[in-house]
Amino acid sequence: MENIDRKEPILSVNNLCFNYGKRSVLHNITFSVKRGTICGLLGPNASGKTTLLKCIDGVFTPNEGFVIVEGKNVSRLSRRDAARLMAVVPQQTTVVFSFTVLQMVVMGRAARLAHFRLPSIRDYREAESALDSLGILELAGRFFNELSGGEKQLVLLARALFQDTNILLLDEPTSHLDFKNQYMLMDVILSITKKNNLATVVSLHDPNLAAKYCDYMVMMKSGRLYKEGHKNNVFKADILEQVYGMKVIVENTSKGTPIAVPTER
Repeated sequence: MENIDRKEPILSVNNLCFNYGKRSVLHNITFSVKRGTICGLLGPNASGKTTLLKCIDGVFTPNEGFVIVEGKNVSRLSRRDAARLMAVVPQQTTVVFSFTVLQMVVMGRAARLAHFRLPSIRDYREAESALDSLGILELAGRFFNELSGGEKQLVLLARALFQDTNILLLDEPTSHLDFKNQYMLMDVILSITKKNNLATVVSLHDPNLAAKYCDYMVMMKSGRLYKEGHKNNVFKADILEQVYGMKVIVENTSKGTPIAVPTER
C-alpha cells in the first residue's frame, strides 16, 4: 500500500447531497476520516447511512458535493479504479453460483488483475493468508452459501482485506449476527484497522457498539448530518436523544467505555 501521511484525512466527504429522483435523501454531508481510525455512521432507519456509503464508494453519483479518496475525486473514477482504493463489505451478499470460500476471497483481487488474466498460484496463497489472518483458514474449501451469518461476514471481511486497499467500508456488518458474534466481528475489524493502518467507515444500528469500537462518529438524522467528531464529543445523552427520539442517560463501564441506557419518558 502507498505510504500516506496518517495525519492527513485519506477520505473526505464534502457538502454531499443526493436525490432519488425528486426525493432528496442526503443534505450537505461533510466529514473526513484519517488512517488508523474507525468512523461510525449512526442514526435511525432511513437516515441515509447506506446511501451515503454508496456515494462514498462511487456506486451513486452525488447531485452536489464530492468525495475525495487519496486525493482523487471518486465520481471521476471507473468502478475498477475505485475498487483499487476502497474495499466494501455489504450488508448482505447473495451468491447464485456455488463458489468456495477461497474462490470468494480471490475475487477480491479482480480489480488488480489484467484483463482476461486468471488468478495465479500466488494470488491463491495470499487469499489463504487473508483467511488465516482472521482465523478461518479451515473454511477455505467450504461453499460460501453453506456458512452461517457470522462466518459469511468474516469471509467477506477477508475478501476486503485481500483486496489490498487503504479504506474499508462496511454496511451494517453486525445486523444479522447474535450478541457474541457482533463483538467478535467488531474485535476483528478493530484489529485489522489498527494493524494495517486503515481508514474504516462502518454503519451501525447499535450506538453502544459504536461507542466501544469507533474513534469518530457521524450522527445522521433524516439524511442530514446532526453531529460529527470524536466519540467523546458526540456520544452524549442530549445528542442521542435528538437523533433517536428517545430519552437516555450515558454512563461509563468499569473500563471507562460510555454506554447509553434508555430511561422512562
